[in-house]
Amino acid sequence: MLLVHPVRFFELLPRIPDMRAPALFLIFSGFPAAIVWLLFWGLYPMLVALVLPLPLSFLLAGLYHLGVLDGRHGYVVTWRVLAYPLGFYLPFAAVPVLGLLGAAYTGLVLMPLGLAEVHEIGRPRAVLFCAAVGVVVGAAYYFVSVA
Repeated sequence: MLLVHPVRFFELLPRIPDMRAPALFLIFSGFPAAIVWLLFWGLYPMLVALVLPLPLSFLLAGLYHLGVLDGRHGYVVTWRVLAYPLGFYLPFAAVPVLGLLGAAYTGLVLMPLGLAEVHEIGRPRAVLFCAAVGVVVGAAYYFVSVA
């Protein structure tokens, strides 16, 4: 439903500060992601794909929450909005061309729609802030990979 009807998905997303369902989704989505990472990149990237999504999601949710500080809900609801697109994106991140396309779709379509719908902020504001987060994360990835 997230791919086909993202607005409807975020309309139905519970706005409660419960972390269990999204955390389990991230943990279980790490398994198919780990298989894909193993096939394309090897053992160590597979282990990173298993361990990193949950801690990384908390950091990314903090960045995204800065853009919705005057929104309707708190940090945990922002994290819920991030967890589902991130879990969906994880297997695609390993595939060379699909990784970039999936990152663009997740960061510039799913996240702004989710933040705008759940926090009841304007869509242009959500798109601009998500693009800014994408630039910051992309630059950090570039500098880490070059160094």
